[in-house]
Amino acid sequence: MLRLERSSEALEQPGVHLWNPTRNLHMSRSQASETNALEVGVPPMIEKDHALLCNLLNKPRSGESGRDVAGPPTGLFKIEALREPRAFLTLAQTTLYRAQLLVNRIARAGEEDVGMDELRRVVRSLDRLSDLLCGVIDMAELVRHAHPDPTWADAANAAYEHLCNFMNILNTHTGLYVALKRAMDDHAVWQSLSEEARAVAIIFLRDFEKSGIHLPPQERERFVELSDQILVLGRAFLQDTSASAPDSVTEIPVDLLEGMDSQLLSTLMSSAEYNRRRNVIAVVPNSWEAHCISKHAPNSQARRLAYMASYTGRHNPVAILESLLKARDNLSKLTGKRSFAEMTLVDKMAGTPRNVENFLRIISQAQQPAAQSLLEKMSAMKQKLEEGSQQPPALQAWDRDFYAEAYARAHRASDLPSLSPYLSLGSVFTGLSRLFYLLYGIHFRAASVQPGELWSPDVLKLDVVDENEGGVIGTIYCDLFSRPGKPSSAAHYTVRCSRRVDMDDTECDMKLGWANGMPQDIDMSNLLNVKPVTSPGRTGVFQQPVVVLMTDFQWPSPFHGGISLLRWHEVETLFHEMGHAVHSMIGRTEFHNVSGTRCATDLVELPSILMEHFLTDKNVIQLAAHHHKSGAPLPYNLLVAHLHTNSKLDALDAQQQILLAALDQWYHSERVGEPGFSTVAGLEELQSQMGMFPVVPNSTWQGQFGHLFGYGATYYSYLFDRAIAARVWQKLFSGNPLSREAGEKFKKEMLQHGGGKNPWSMLSSLLDDEQIAVCDEQAMETIGRWGLGHVAP
Repeated sequence: MLRLERSSEALEQPGVHLWNPTRNLHMSRSQASETNALEVGVPPMIEKDHALLCNLLNKPRSGESGRDVAGPPTGLFKIEALREPRAFLTLAQTTLYRAQLLVNRIARAGEEDVGMDELRRVVRSLDRLSDLLCGVIDMAELVRHAHPDPTWADAANAAYEHLCNFMNILNTHTGLYVALKRAMDDHAVWQSLSEEARAVAIIFLRDFEKSGIHLPPQERERFVELSDQILVLGRAFLQDTSASAPDSVTEIPVDLLEGMDSQLLSTLMSSAEYNRRRNVIAVVPNSWEAHCISKHAPNSQARRLAYMASYTGRHNPVAILESLLKARDNLSKLTGKRSFAEMTLVDKMAGTPRNVENFLRIISQAQQPAAQSLLEKMSAMKQKLEEGSQQPPALQAWDRDFYAEAYARAHRASDLPSLSPYLSLGSVFTGLSRLFYLLYGIHFRAASVQPGELWSPDVLKLDVVDENEGGVIGTIYCDLFSRPGKPSSAAHYTVRCSRRVDMDDTECDMKLGWANGMPQDIDMSNLLNVKPVTSPGRTGVFQQPVVVLMTDFQWPSPFHGGISLLRWHEVETLFHEMGHAVHSMIGRTEFHNVSGTRCATDLVELPSILMEHFLTDKNVIQLAAHHHKSGAPLPYNLLVAHLHTNSKLDALDAQQQILLAALDQWYHSERVGEPGFSTVAGLEELQSQMGMFPVVPNSTWQGQFGHLFGYGATYYSYLFDRAIAARVWQKLFSGNPLSREAGEKFKKEMLQHGGGKNPWSMLSSLLDDEQIAVCDEQAMETIGRWGLGHVAP
């Protein structure tokens, strides 16, 4: 019931004035940037916001917030109740009491003594309940991972677990389920609901039924047991996949490492346990040392030893995985489904396992020739390197990393200048803001913070300003720089979703929801200090979305004058995550459960992957990449050269992702329930059918594929959205990537609806393609034939 968050070079088009690369070299950095922005239609007032933002980001001050603090002290996210760590659990308890009122009220809907109005309010009341709980849970999820103070992190974790336990109870609350069914089965009530409200109702119904709530009591009890078992097994599997198995080591003779770079070999020998007497190093499976040998040791025997140590013989995680898969299969059988994949995909765009398999088959057939050609070139390199051996063997799985690196190095221009001097954080961020203004009429403005509002003083708060609505439409907190204990991966956290609040009728919660034994003084006030707003052209009063964009960028080096310079892959990360953030800002629906990124799992990556296409376009690059000293735009031919080098292994990587997605489907298919099911046999079968290397017998590689737990039958989603994003780019933006008309179409047909409309209908309208208006086998095959596209010129 309650769900948590976690290209070709364009030709110059009329109306899009490309910059002269040398025209502004004599200007200051800010002057050049502002002049260029004006040429493509960014107003001077907005460029003043950009100048301040650029300065704050280019020269961040460690331990200080980016804007002068203003106003009286407050709590985290300006929530008065969160001034100290112990207040987190108090807030969670108050939220639980408040939620219980809503639960009791909803369960009474349809009863004679409350009238039909309550039945009409069931969907909105369920959404209010979800928003109430997620408002604390989602925030606690961020704080427990991101707060540098362990006391705060522990308090947030306690609050998170406390409310999640309550949420799990609600997911099997028969009173809530019966009330929702009454509302959906009543023709008059159903007809009175908006399209968005109906979408929310269907989501709630499916989530309830996925929790086994419609089952007889004994089977429902079994469902809960299996769900708990799956959670325990999943955690154990993830813990084991991340472990390096230090108790199991492989000794590799140093003689086999001859030919490695001397400095790298020295680092390797000092890092690993070196036995001088026997002249061997002890390598821990799946360690840095093992990967280093796989990638850099010319001797294939050394690589084989490192590979076999990491990917064979680790039977414990495989046993956990197979228990997990069998528990999932049993769970799906309880709900009347033939497999876990069938149960999972019912509310996804793909719909059925067969549709996913067809999609993967088609894109695999399209990708295979390029991947095979690349393998042949790598194989030729191996034949040449091992020319003196009696019978040079075929390319093996343990050869992949070494020859992929060798192939990329052979095609890498050694004299290419670095891109980083053109990629200051301030320049890239203001380029993003300019792009969003040109496409959607929104831009970023640095906002002041109050004491106590941030979890770390170097976090930057941005207001998202919409020119059409005349003001702020949401907030993005940017936690960009590395610090001890902070997760190293990039992420987009939803802290608060858009939701219409003027129809909440909270005065009835106590009246209809109070029960004997509950406190008489339950806090009915605004627990999270949300300040609702009205907007021109929008009916009603709304709470605004709040998200956190988290990256792990390094602090600026004094060698570059203290300017924060990014590497290319960090720019890609920033563009990708900002695609999610802007989806949250624009997807401002009336209901929390379908706001922004709360849409179908296999559609959620579309806006972020689309941003990667924008990033490599000449027009967009000239908005975002300027030399940190001269202000000169990044020479596009330099970027093309870098991207051409970086894309050399794309075909091989894509084929590997297709194989992993197919394996995910195989492991969650009906095969799990068959006698003698074996993940080893499944891996070998798929490897022989669509793998690029010979089968490694008795491999336990699958025991380290952690996404099998988190994604569970939906790992195909990223490939699926890559195909859609490539098509959207081609049809809407490739000819004119700065087109407001195209941006408004993407915004109005897709972004603003979040999960509130049928995704196939949205996609069909966006692309003017009736073939994909309805999810069926033909529609999935059509998307497969679109191909994965590419984001490099």
